[in-house]
Amino acid sequence: MKKNVKCPLIFLLIIFYIFFYLTGMVFAVSTQKADLQDYCWCEMVPAAEEEGKIVFRTWYYNEYFSEAVSDFQRKYDIKVDLRIIDREKLFDQVMKEKDRIYGTIDVITVDGIWVKEALEHEVFYGPLENIVPESSKLDENLWEIQEGISTQKYLSPFLQNQSVILYNPERISNPPQTWEEIEGWINAHPKKFGFSDPTKGISGQAFIYTVIKETTGGIEKYKGDREVVSEKVSNWNIAWEWFNKHMDDLVIAYSDDHAIDLLIEGKVSMIFAWDNHIRERMEQEEILSKMGTYIPVMGTVGDGDTLGLLSNAQNKAAAVVFINFLATKEQQIKKLNMTGAYPARTDIELENTLLEEERKKNKIAWFPSPYKKYMIDEFTKNVLSQ
Repeated sequence: MKKNVKCPLIFLLIIFYIFFYLTGMVFAVSTQKADLQDYCWCEMVPAAEEEGKIVFRTWYYNEYFSEAVSDFQRKYDIKVDLRIIDREKLFDQVMKEKDRIYGTIDVITVDGIWVKEALEHEVFYGPLENIVPESSKLDENLWEIQEGISTQKYLSPFLQNQSVILYNPERISNPPQTWEEIEGWINAHPKKFGFSDPTKGISGQAFIYTVIKETTGGIEKYKGDREVVSEKVSNWNIAWEWFNKHMDDLVIAYSDDHAIDLLIEGKVSMIFAWDNHIRERMEQEEILSKMGTYIPVMGTVGDGDTLGLLSNAQNKAAAVVFINFLATKEQQIKKLNMTGAYPARTDIELENTLLEEERKKNKIAWFPSPYKKYMIDEFTKNVLSQ
């Protein structure tokens, strides 16, 4: 009786077919990665239009992005699936899909709190700087570092933001510039300086960061760290002692909006705030245009948001074309006008030239995000809970 050898052979052929099919898919993905770095723009756009679509997710600026998508679709034969979703849900979805060959999202906006974890899990494709034609016009520092973390140029700058001091010029004719002057002004004007609770507002985080910088020996020592180094924060008790000593002289607002409300109402004369938030509020509160805004000589923190192309995106060429489109001067100006978000481009002339000059000279970077979280937790424990 002859043995039937066909079944085992067929089975082996099926196994080999599946193996080479999956291997081919992985190879195709890695090949696409390599090819994009070598594309000229004359090849990128046709490849993008051949893909024909892009999936873009963000959590803000619905009105602006809706217009930007319409502008993009008029220029390119590429459809954009835009959806505004909760920030945490977006990050959770990206992380959940990170090990798939293809994910369901191509491009996302990225804020600083995501950068460390996302880069460690290699969720982004890059570097992007060499394949985005507008890259040389975008802020060089934000190409390199976001929230104190080196991005290796995988994330394309989208907007900048800057913490500033907002004050009432009818009460303050010569605003303080150095830490010693600010501390002296607070002592001389109790309950007239405000900032937000750092658990509810980022202006408060910026002020606490300033206090740490000025009282514990600067911020250079934290550069490049991916985790909190205990030895480097061992003297932060000095900052918490400063706050507890001056608690009767300071006003802690419930939120960033509340801090601005206190200034408008005349209950405080000076607050920490963020420039994009001020501009948003100016559309509702005309009185804000009469307030003074500046970046003191001692420096205040500035950062920004970026755009990330996911490493398992299905439509990488289309995504690159979309990222480049959002970086154009026309779109950066439109975003500024519609949202108040400061451009990531450095070649746009702005009306407020004084603040622009101060930004170039006095902007400082955040320390890495693990320190920021630690700062908020320790401030809550050592100051707010006392």
